[in-house]
Amino acid sequence: MKSFLLIPVCVVMAACSVGDSDERREPTVGAEVASDYNRQMNKAREVELQLDQQKRDLDAALEASDPARREP
Repeated sequence: MKSFLLIPVCVVMAACSVGDSDERREPTVGAEVASDYNRQMNKAREVELQLDQQKRDLDAALEASDPARREP
């Protein structure tokens, strides 16, 4: 009778221990690389937006200062 009780208890213990190890996984190298890549791409987009705004501001200032430069 004791052996019949021991087997289900071992199965339950093994099943519980498998679920805990999945939750504590460290991020993979691929996830870390993808995260770094996404962060750098976002930074590049922000720089691009700033440069575009500076170009628009400079073009507007040039247009305002020299009426001959205005496009027809």
